[in-house]
Amino acid sequence: MRDKILFFALIAFIVSLTFVQDVKILLSLGVMFVILSYKIAIKSIKAILLFNVSVSLGYIIQSFVLNEEFYSFLALFNLRVFDITFSTLYIASRINLINAISFSKSLRFLLSATLSQIESFKKSYEDFMLALKSRSVKKLKERKAKEFISSMFYFFLKKSLHNSKERSLALKARGFFD
Repeated sequence: MRDKILFFALIAFIVSLTFVQDVKILLSLGVMFVILSYKIAIKSIKAILLFNVSVSLGYIIQSFVLNEEFYSFLALFNLRVFDITFSTLYIASRINLINAISFSKSLRFLLSATLSQIESFKKSYEDFMLALKSRSVKKLKERKAKEFISSMFYFFLKKSLHNSKERSLALKARGFFD
């Protein structure tokens, strides 16, 4: 029951954060979150860095073209994304998601399938890295490193396409969609 309450509280908190338009409130929440857990704050920043930089650059370019002020929007956007990401990671690390969504058999099945996919990819990645370490004495040259990365990328692309096809067939068989 505790997991369900925290899960729905998280959803309510995220929805309420989307309505906050004050940078000071979002900044104070961000500072409070960093104090609460520095490790999760760093994890959150790493998770959103590429997305926020690309969106921010696009908005800055558009603002220069249209000759508009962009500082307040960028602060609001970046702080909101950080606060939402932090709160999600923080709560998700403290609850059992499968118990939290036990009210829906379909959601529980989809979460289990997703988690098994993540674990499978994680294990394959670890196997790739161990194989690379065991087969190379020196640091790889740039060309060999690119070949390794491209072959690993091809493997994961092929594996994800195969797995998605298999999972969609399984979901169709169970009546999730037509």
